[in-house]
This record gives sequence, C-alpha cells and structure tokens, in this order.
Amino acid sequence: MIDIAKKMLEWRELYGYKQQQVAEAMGVKRATYANYECGRRSPDMDGLIRLAEFYKISIDELVGYRKNDSDNISLLPCDIQLLNDFHKLSEKMQKGYLAHMKLDVELEAEDNI
Repeated sequence: MIDIAKKMLEWRELYGYKQQQVAEAMGVKRATYANYECGRRSPDMDGLIRLAEFYKISIDELVGYRKNDSDNISLLPCDIQLLNDFHKLSEKMQKGYLAHMKLDVELEAEDNI
C-alpha cells in the first residue's frame, strides 16, 4: 500500500517548501493540504497531477511506486536532490566532482580487498 501522505510530506520537505506554497500549486487551501499530509484526506487525481507538475516528476515518482522489474533503477528523493544540485554546477565543477568521486570509488574498492 502506498502512503501518499508520507510521500507528500517527504517531497515537500526535500524541496524546502511550506505547506502554503504547495497548497497554492495544487489549487487548494493550506488546511486541505495539511489534511493530505496527515492522512485525513487524499488528493484527487487532478491534485496529484498538479503536484507532480509542481515538483517536475511523474506521479509514480510522487507516490513512490516502483515496478517489480529488477532492470529498473529507482531514485530516492535524496538521489534526485543530489542530481538537481549537481546540474546547477558549472561544467568545470561537475567534471571536478566526477573525477573526485571516481577516485573515492577506486579507493573504497581497494580498501575492501
């Protein structure tokens, strides 16, 4: 069972929004949105669509749905935040971080031998 209330709270906190901001994006009152996060009410499909558009993610991602397909890669909210932050960097900074990460992975692999 998907806990939509929990996922809505996680996404809002991940992006640092206040309930009022997300409620406005969904076209509902803040109290209604608060009821969604508390699990007292559930948003309708239109509300979920507006929320997914607000966060620029799919509805599947929004509610945490994952297919039972071992070939699929699923991203957690922290993974998405990391990628979003990475893409805000200049190309030079991105290359530096990738080189540093590659070295860290190699060192970690050597330590585990």
